[in-house]
Amino acid sequence: MARQNNRDYRQLGLLAIVIVTGLGLTFSATRESVRSSQQKAASDFNASAGLYIDRIRGRLFAGLTAAQDIFNYYQDVDRLGEPTFHRLVKTNSNLNQSRRFVSLAFAVTKQDEQEFVDRVRQEDSYGQYQIKWPASLSESTKTGGLPEGALPEEGARQFPLVYTWAGDAVSSKRFLGLDIGAHAKFNAFLEAAIAAKEPSAIFMPSFEELDGGLSGQVFLVNPFIGKRSAQGLIVQLLDFQGLLDAISAETPSFDKSLRVHVSTSWGAVENVESFGGGAGWDQLAGQKPYTVDVELGAAKWTFDIKAPTGAFKVNYSPAAITASVCLLLTGLFYFIVWSQLQRAKRVTDIVNRRTRALKEAHDELEEHYKLLQNLNKDVEESRRSAELANRAKSEFLATMSHELRTPLNAILGFSQLLGEQALGPIEDKRYIEYSKDIHSSGTHLLSLINDILDLAKLESGKISIEKNVISTRLLAERVIVLLGQQAGTKGVELTAEFSEDMPDRILGDELRLRQILINLCSNAVKFTHNGSVTTRIFKKSFQNGRMGWVLEIQDTGIGIPEEKQATLFDRFTQVDAALSRRHGGVGLGLAICRELVDRMEGKITVRSTTGVGTTIRVHLPLEEATVEHLEDDMMI
Repeated sequence: MARQNNRDYRQLGLLAIVIVTGLGLTFSATRESVRSSQQKAASDFNASAGLYIDRIRGRLFAGLTAAQDIFNYYQDVDRLGEPTFHRLVKTNSNLNQSRRFVSLAFAVTKQDEQEFVDRVRQEDSYGQYQIKWPASLSESTKTGGLPEGALPEEGARQFPLVYTWAGDAVSSKRFLGLDIGAHAKFNAFLEAAIAAKEPSAIFMPSFEELDGGLSGQVFLVNPFIGKRSAQGLIVQLLDFQGLLDAISAETPSFDKSLRVHVSTSWGAVENVESFGGGAGWDQLAGQKPYTVDVELGAAKWTFDIKAPTGAFKVNYSPAAITASVCLLLTGLFYFIVWSQLQRAKRVTDIVNRRTRALKEAHDELEEHYKLLQNLNKDVEESRRSAELANRAKSEFLATMSHELRTPLNAILGFSQLLGEQALGPIEDKRYIEYSKDIHSSGTHLLSLINDILDLAKLESGKISIEKNVISTRLLAERVIVLLGQQAGTKGVELTAEFSEDMPDRILGDELRLRQILINLCSNAVKFTHNGSVTTRIFKKSFQNGRMGWVLEIQDTGIGIPEEKQATLFDRFTQVDAALSRRHGGVGLGLAICRELVDRMEGKITVRSTTGVGTTIRVHLPLEEATVEHLEDDMMI
């Protein structure tokens, strides 16, 4: 009982571990999935913001590059001219899109002001051209509305506009001659750009004549040194909100999902602007912005981009799926463990029952084992008795065969003398027929005794296979001569064929080979009524590559039914009892042949068709006789 309780507690502890582990893994996997989804949303926002800033920066640099191309053209020709300047701007999309105006501004001191005006009037046919002070600054000066430092210092250079393009002729004339350096901050930016000798861009301070009272206007300048060492700038006034609208039109998601906060600085002057969708910066202050710094000549731009709530939503579906799958797997694993524990419990009960049954069976086996030991003793004694009986039988057969052969030889001799009338003529011819019958029966009996004796020797292992030098050609020819009279009496042609590649001298047991060949040829002659019996000897290797030769006997006799071929080489087996009675024999000849072939490590096969004939093939290992073998044989 205590063991049962301990096992139950262990099972409950294992199930608790499964639940705790599954819930822990579920929590970890779900949290990781949530973090991954949040990172995916942040990555999407950063990618969109980066692309947005790249397009803004590309548009700004494209405008500066296009302005530089105009200056390069201005340097290559003698005179630019207002129509040419307008045509260059109108045909360049990077200069005429989202621009309030594009113009050239030259740096002019107070001492050179009249000379500059006269030169412009003369070279560019501006009959009424003059440098204009901004009216807004004039009114503010009169009313005292400008803060301290809003006007440039005494002696500061002026920057009047020339060749101004503003989309239409009226607007272009309105900007012509305007001194854009009249504002102190703007004057400082223009001087800084010329000193830096590289393009620059800032958000304009309030300058009503230029920005029309609108905020978020970007001023882009390309400084140059013109003819007669005149210093100036190609200036562009860019509507930054219009630029953002154009970019958003190309990628609609930008306008709805992003807010741009831009701060620019040059020297000690800073300006901050916010753009995008009407949403205020403070409303988006809770989100981490995407920040990039861009250097534009003397000015440094800082872009801060935010996305409003819901613009880049976090997809929590993978987290929900992960949690569901983990819980499902935890439940499944819990069920599997619980099922295995129940199965283990059932198996334990079964094992306990079977252990008890095995213990009882073991006791029974102990008793049976004792009985088996006694039976083994009896079986061993029976086996020894059987071996003794078999040995006695073999010895008896051998003894009887020898004892029977002596009187049979006498009977055969005297019957042959009587049949041949060697001692004188016999008056009654019936005695001659009787003697021939006696001789035939004795010959048959002697053949039977010889077969039995051979089988007895084979069983007792007294027959050994010798290896002497023999001639395959002489072997076959002697058998043909021996059986020639029997074949000639029946009108059967008995022939031998030898393959050219078959060696004549080989090693083998001539006596046993002759016995095999005689048995097979005599059987073929016996069951062939007309036609021929052909003996073939040729060379053929075994399937394992071992050298071999074939002794084949083919006849045109009555044939063997297919169902009888499997038992053809069994002892005391005959194909047809009626034929056996007619032709004689007890079915030992082919059995002896198979035993001898097996002793020679060969194999014997049969192929036969009823009414067509039979072919028996003996396949034996081939060992060719060498010169040493021939010399040894001659010495013997």
